[in-house]
Amino acid sequence: RTQHHHYPTSTSLQSSSILTALPAAVPATDIVRTVIGIILARRISNSGLKKKSLDQSGALSAFIVASLSLATSWRNGITLLAFYWTSSKLTRVGSKIKGKLEEGATEGGERGAMQVFACSLIGVICACIRRIFVGSDGPLRLGGSSVVTTTTLPTTFAILGDQLTLTYVAFFACCAGDTWASELGVLSKSLPRLIIKPWKKVPPGTNGGISAVGLGASAAGGMLMGLLHGVFVPGGIASLMLLFNNNLASSALSAISPAQLGREVLVLTFVGFMGGFGGSLLDSLLGATVQATYYDDETKKIAKRSGPTTTKVGGWGFLSNEMVNVVSTAMSALVAALLARPLLNWI
Repeated sequence: RTQHHHYPTSTSLQSSSILTALPAAVPATDIVRTVIGIILARRISNSGLKKKSLDQSGALSAFIVASLSLATSWRNGITLLAFYWTSSKLTRVGSKIKGKLEEGATEGGERGAMQVFACSLIGVICACIRRIFVGSDGPLRLGGSSVVTTTTLPTTFAILGDQLTLTYVAFFACCAGDTWASELGVLSKSLPRLIIKPWKKVPPGTNGGISAVGLGASAAGGMLMGLLHGVFVPGGIASLMLLFNNNLASSALSAISPAQLGREVLVLTFVGFMGGFGGSLLDSLLGATVQATYYDDETKKIAKRSGPTTTKVGGWGFLSNEMVNVVSTAMSALVAALLARPLLNWI
């Protein structure tokens, strides 16, 4: 009788290597963090609902994405919550002025599920993929001539981990940059200029309109996201504590080296700047071309949709505001992933 020997194929070997890379058991620290994350996410979503910064669908969506982000790592959750907190606060800045310029502008700036997911879902998915396939969060592993980082991960997974970290930062930097620019730029004393026609001044709130205030706000918002993500890297706060108290044991605090922390902050703040500033410009470019802007001649406000008293002042109307956000944030995240390896080898 002929015996048939079945040898493992390259596909099966790759599958087995991926499976062996997955964590065998969920660490107790992850369980504790997830439980705390769920409690925090529930309180934050309920608070947003009471303060009218979220509607019912938005509160549920915020609870889901906040819980998942905190379940993957502390700094992922902190970055996401920092974005939502600053966005909520900035929405209230000059709310009376905004109400005179834009249709539907409210003091709380109620956000629904579509708006919440447009400014979080891709980033949260990247965080979940990183946690499942790469493992626990940690400092950037690749590149850096002055920093030697040790890792037991295969090079492929180390690259993937760094790519997803930069992707997460770029995504929320773009979200923050766009939101900060929108909320503060509309309050600029000078009229914005259309990004595709810089010589043309447009009414405040016009899609595709840019101003010095808005561009500065977009850069600041993106840099804050990157800075926070860098400082709160696992072992980062412990490293800062050691700088002020040399008597503490670095091993007991699980601190990373000052060089690692410095590089983490430098790289991620730079990525945040590029994601915030560049992403905001991309969002404005899309807003000026594929998103329609209407002006209500009766109320003298920028309108969200066409009506009997509105005039189309720009754009072709292919995409909604939420879809423009999705495209710009996705493109920012993709660029960060593609440039991760050369960037880390450079810095």
